[in-house]
Amino acid sequence: MTLRCHRLKLCLAGVGISALALFPNLLQAQSGGNPEIKPPFNLTWGETSDRLERLVVGAGGKVSNRRPARGGREAIEVTGLPQEGLKKTIFYFKLGVLTAVELQYQGEDWPETKYNGMMADLRQRISEHYGEGQQMIRRSEQVGINGVTQTVTGYKWVAGPANVQLVYFAASDPKNAFRTVSVHYNAF
Repeated sequence: MTLRCHRLKLCLAGVGISALALFPNLLQAQSGGNPEIKPPFNLTWGETSDRLERLVVGAGGKVSNRRPARGGREAIEVTGLPQEGLKKTIFYFKLGVLTAVELQYQGEDWPETKYNGMMADLRQRISEHYGEGQQMIRRSEQVGINGVTQTVTGYKWVAGPANVQLVYFAASDPKNAFRTVSVHYNAF
């Protein structure tokens, strides 16, 4: 196993959701004096899809889907990475190199308060390293004729040649609810 693969396993080994588990590069940015936003799991922008797939599989993940994505990109969906609440990770590649990563967090039995607490904690911790984020959206509205309320809240931080976005999405009616918190890393 390579050193990088070993580091990936260590980053993914945490069982609780914490900002350091979600953003292992935050401490590097703060301690190194470099505010550049790097992708999660100690990866680097420009990783090849073949190398990333080997690292992910070595860390216990499984490639569940490959598909074309907007902007001429390829999306590789990964499940099974050992981190509480991490439902899916999507790695985006353009011309064969890593340009974006999306982490999707959900729990079937999580109440709305769990998502709200996660959003608040992540927003605070990201802001500690990159300054106050810019609010991209905050909206709650009825959609359709079935009484569905849709809520979207999102923040964005830009540092160096990349950005990170934190988004909460919920759609609910009196009987059902779908909620997710996602973290999007993007290289320019």
